[in-house]
Amino acid sequence: MLTYEAKHWEEKASRRGDYRSMLFSAADAFNMSRGPDRHLRVNSAIFPLIGTSLFSVSSSGHEIDLADESFLTIMLPTRGVTRVRMDRKERVIGEGGALALGPSERWTQVDPRGHRNFRANVAKIDLKQIGRGKIFPEADTDPVVPVSTPALEGFRGLMRYLFADLASPVPTLVHQPASDLFAALVLEHLRHLLASSNADPALDGSQANLVRRATDYMAACSGDPLTVPAIAEVVGVSTRRLQDAFRLTTGRTPWEHLTEIRLANARTRLLAAAGPSVTAIAFDCGFSHLGRFSQTYRDTYGEAPSVTLTRARDSAHAAHPAIRIGPAQIG
Repeated sequence: MLTYEAKHWEEKASRRGDYRSMLFSAADAFNMSRGPDRHLRVNSAIFPLIGTSLFSVSSSGHEIDLADESFLTIMLPTRGVTRVRMDRKERVIGEGGALALGPSERWTQVDPRGHRNFRANVAKIDLKQIGRGKIFPEADTDPVVPVSTPALEGFRGLMRYLFADLASPVPTLVHQPASDLFAALVLEHLRHLLASSNADPALDGSQANLVRRATDYMAACSGDPLTVPAIAEVVGVSTRRLQDAFRLTTGRTPWEHLTEIRLANARTRLLAAAGPSVTAIAFDCGFSHLGRFSQTYRDTYGEAPSVTLTRARDSAHAAHPAIRIGPAQIG
């Protein structure tokens, strides 16, 4: 049998500290991020027979500091960004990414990144109950566990189906034998997901891994004043190694890729007239030199950024013309 529980905390309707009762890990510290409409929702499905719990998390933003001694945790963000810091190294997992961690001390922050909610699916496996070697081979001192890329989408789909069924008016998986069969299916998916022979090079230090991790970080923090050495430090390699990985994998430099991300963001905002001026939009997207931004934008899109912004404003004005009210007539 599985145990299903749905918990919801909202600051407007709840006492300030009630969100701590919703945690599924023993945290040394946990805080909701500052801001309006703070809220946290945790749906949990616990499978005692396989020592595994699956969670669906929705949050306005929070950070947690913990020492996890006996669990393997798999994080699968579906909206927003997750930052994990261990031993002065930081990993950034964006939407569609994955990170599997064995027992470790870590600080984790989740950020909606422009969305109302951060969302993620999380799996926690009790290694004391199920045994480490039964799920994934013994690893070295690195708490990061390699994940099989081909098996990821199947596991994501399994999680989506699970919580859609449990939230339905007539759930199937809360009853036997469906719950026991589903538990066996979860265990089989986990074996494929954590099989070392299919390990994702994104977590074992290969060239493709470094590029993907660096790209995720650039996309999440493109508006910040980044440098290539700072990006290399985040993904845990030297600047030279990161540059070589980009050159061999993409034929470009990390800086060229970051510029492309920033240009795309600026283009999106200019087309939506989402800013008071070209200068404000350029700075918000991470550009520090307006003249260089304007020239690069023109070379890429064939027009000046001011032309794009003016056209977007004219289009918006034509679609929503101002309503003119004539003088009132009396009598």
